[in-house]
Amino acid sequence: MTKAAELAKMGEVLTNSQIGGRRNIIINGGMNVAQRGTSTTGLQNTGGVFTIDRFAYRRGGTWSNFEAKHEQVDVTDSLPVSAGLNHALRVTCTTAEGSVPSSGEAVAIGYYFEKRDTYQLGVGTSSMSTSILSFYVKSSIATTFGVSITANQHSTAQVLRMPFTISSANTYQRITLTIPTYNVALDSDLDTAQGWIMHFMLDGVAASETNSVWGTKVDGNVLMPKDVSTTGFSNTLNATFEITGLQLEKGNKATPFEHRSFGEELALCQRYFYKTENTDSGYHRYLTLNCDNSNNSRGVYYFPVPMRDHPALTTTASDFANYTAGTVRGLSSLSLNPTYTQSTRLGYVDVCLFAVTSGGQTSGHSGILLSHNTTSSMSFDSEL
Repeated sequence: MTKAAELAKMGEVLTNSQIGGRRNIIINGGMNVAQRGTSTTGLQNTGGVFTIDRFAYRRGGTWSNFEAKHEQVDVTDSLPVSAGLNHALRVTCTTAEGSVPSSGEAVAIGYYFEKRDTYQLGVGTSSMSTSILSFYVKSSIATTFGVSITANQHSTAQVLRMPFTISSANTYQRITLTIPTYNVALDSDLDTAQGWIMHFMLDGVAASETNSVWGTKVDGNVLMPKDVSTTGFSNTLNATFEITGLQLEKGNKATPFEHRSFGEELALCQRYFYKTENTDSGYHRYLTLNCDNSNNSRGVYYFPVPMRDHPALTTTASDFANYTAGTVRGLSSLSLNPTYTQSTRLGYVDVCLFAVTSGGQTSGHSGILLSHNTTSSMSFDSEL
């Protein structure tokens, strides 16, 4: 073997052995993190519902009957298992629509990129690189689906629609799609703003834009690739679509799926969503409060990872109480006070929680925010 051939072979071995640093831009592509829970049902006309971390149920139009379920499932199929993948996102049609999609109607799995994460591809410059999107997928319906990527961070929105075909029902296969370059300057939004929007199109109506090339977006709807008619997914009861091992990387060749440790993947997800909870009834302590007066108290809650933006809080106030001066005082509300929230160049490191009771507190006393002898949770959301 010549020296040149030896070097070429060495390069191939290094690539196939995944030596070469972080390559995958997609977070939680192995579907291992599910902070919100492992199953979300009743998905119909409310789009933008995040399910498995960083992935969301997306829809267009108003469905009369169609409903779907997103769930994290174990993977047992040999192809993804051989790649070290053991979880997937499965979408199931739990209620069939009863007719084919009409104008504006669409069902998709959504993933939104932070703008700074696509900089490494040279997006917005004259030296943008070709990139490769790869994933493992199976469906109960053998047909052509699509991937739609919209680049809204440009003065003129760009769109790329790419069809892919599942050749055999209920059988995993790996799909590889090439994302070509384009040369449109970025707007001057913050790095933490929304960049590419990616949809895995499960059903809908066809777009007019040419497939597999970037072009100016002319339609505001989420659409299937051109000439791809309805897949039948929304009109087939118990139809399934299962996906895992998603990877977006720079270059023109798909490499093996890049595995990160669960701790790394969880921390990446917590930049966008963080949930703290007690799952058993009891008086779980969350943070220390300072009483402003007889009704109001405040406390600082620190995140394990700085969040991308100031988050929204979701909780059930009646599940919480302020334990102060030996008395448990139930809350009438629990909210965020942005005035006292600390942000750094890394993101939002904490939030100020504002708790309101019916009275009985003493100004200057301390208290404890705790669950009121029940299960409880606080969810902080700064998704794109």
